[in-house]
Amino acid sequence: MKFFDSWGAPIAGAIMIAVLLIVISGFEPARTMFCNANEVCLREWVSATSGWAAAVAAFVTLFALRRQIAAQERQVDHQLGNVEPDIYARCTVGEDYAPVAQVTIINRNRRPFSIHYLEAYTTTNRIKLFPQFLKINGSDRFLDTVGLPGAVSNCLLPGKDDGKAASTAVLTCSFEPDGGPDSVDESGLARYHTKVFCHGRLHGDKVAPCMLIAEVELVMLSL
Repeated sequence: MKFFDSWGAPIAGAIMIAVLLIVISGFEPARTMFCNANEVCLREWVSATSGWAAAVAAFVTLFALRRQIAAQERQVDHQLGNVEPDIYARCTVGEDYAPVAQVTIINRNRRPFSIHYLEAYTTTNRIKLFPQFLKINGSDRFLDTVGLPGAVSNCLLPGKDDGKAASTAVLTCSFEPDGGPDSVDESGLARYHTKVFCHGRLHGDKVAPCMLIAEVELVMLSL
C-alpha cells in the first residue's frame, strides 16, 4: 500500500505519456493498435486529451484520498488506544560509569503490555543484553532474572486510561558484544550499530504477541 501511495500517480502518468508517444510516432504495429487506418491518429488522440487528463486527475485524487483515510485511521486508533507501544534505546553510563543500554517502552495502548525479553543484533554483529534494573512509572521493580541474557521479569505496563499519562518502563542493561565492532574511533571507543528487539504481549480479550524495534549505537572501550 505504501508503494502505491507514493508511486501510483507517477507510474500511471508515465504509462499514459508512453502510450501517447507511441501513438504520435506513427510506427507500425503501434499505430494499428490504437487507430484505424483511415484516421488521423494524432488528431484523434489530441481530441481525447480531456479524457486522459480527467483519468490522471482521478488517479491522483484516489491516491490522495487513500493517504487521507490512512491518516484518519491512525488518528482514530490512537484515540481508541489501539496503537503499538513505543520503544526508544540509547547508550549511557551506569552508576559505576560503565556503559549501559537504556531501553524505554511507553504503552499508549488501552490494553496492558508485558515485556518478556530483549535482543540486540544486526546482520553484522550480535550483542548480549543483561537487564539489571527496571523502573515502571518511576518506581523500582525487582528483577529475578539478573544475569540471564535478555530475560525480563515482573514487567507489566498498565493500559492507558483516558486523561492519564501513558505507562513507561525503563530497563537498564549491561551489554556484552559477541563479535567485532562496526568501527573504532581515534580515542579507542568501539562502536556497535545495532537494533534492539523487545518481545512482549498485549493483554485483553485476546493475548497478542508484540515485537518492538529500536536502533541504537552502543559504545565501549575497545579491548
